[in-house]
Amino acid sequence: MSIALVISGIRSNDWKTEILNLLPGTKVEIYPHIEDFKTVDFILAWKPDQGYHNQFPNLKVIQSAGAGVDHLYLDLLPEQVTICKIVDPMLQKDMLEHVLTCILSSMKNFPDYFSDKCLKRWRPQEYQTIEDVTVTVLGLGKIGSYVATGLVRFGFNVRGWSSSPKDLEGIACFSGQGSLYESVRDADFIINILPLTADTSGILNGYFFQACGPGTVLLNVGRGGHVVDRDLLEAMDSGNIKAAYLDVFQHEPLPEEHPFWQAKNLFLTPHVASRTNIKSSVGQVVENYKRMMHNQPLLNEVSRKKGY
Repeated sequence: MSIALVISGIRSNDWKTEILNLLPGTKVEIYPHIEDFKTVDFILAWKPDQGYHNQFPNLKVIQSAGAGVDHLYLDLLPEQVTICKIVDPMLQKDMLEHVLTCILSSMKNFPDYFSDKCLKRWRPQEYQTIEDVTVTVLGLGKIGSYVATGLVRFGFNVRGWSSSPKDLEGIACFSGQGSLYESVRDADFIINILPLTADTSGILNGYFFQACGPGTVLLNVGRGGHVVDRDLLEAMDSGNIKAAYLDVFQHEPLPEEHPFWQAKNLFLTPHVASRTNIKSSVGQVVENYKRMMHNQPLLNEVSRKKGY
């Protein structure tokens, strides 16, 4: 039995080091340098190539190296393979900090003042205060609920929308497709933290933006597939969306020719709102490997039906 790390990016060695610190003597290999694919029964994966699982005939568990699982090609995975995700308090905390940074920057006109500085222009503006601001959080899972309740603690007026009913103290909760547009009507800020599924793909589209009040600010920290890019640009041109803070995109890195680079009042970050903290998350991975070895229920299993 062995663990294969099928991870795009530069953190494979860091994962290997931390896993071996907790599981000394375990065979941990970094794909594609696998000695014998038949011995691998546990994969830690992040943004693997399509069809990656076909090389591992005795695979039992695929553990996402993050909170998202849409990158694992769930529809193509054998039914007998269990899929798990990371649930890490550090991810939640980092996401709240990122969201607060974007909201407060917009409320206090910092993007405008940065532009004014470049033009040597002195232009005081009116600003918003927290108690007068309404924020709608789309997606009330582990991270979304943490962000929404954190915003309540800071004094914001908070609404939340999710596919299934939720009851969170201090938050006006909406659920179901029929109440989506009602949840965002007249909101000052909309934060998307939904999982990417067949039902949520393209959910931030022209119809959605028409339901938003003029001057709404959009934050997308969910997935790039939630946004219909052209519809967002049109909504910004019309003024229905005043500004957008995007951390995730249909294609990453964002292609140089993409119109988002030139769009006014559209602010981009390179998928850094919350990154998996290896040291605080590795314990979950190791625990799931041990549980697999003893045929025990795994932590944070993913529902194939729901897609998260």
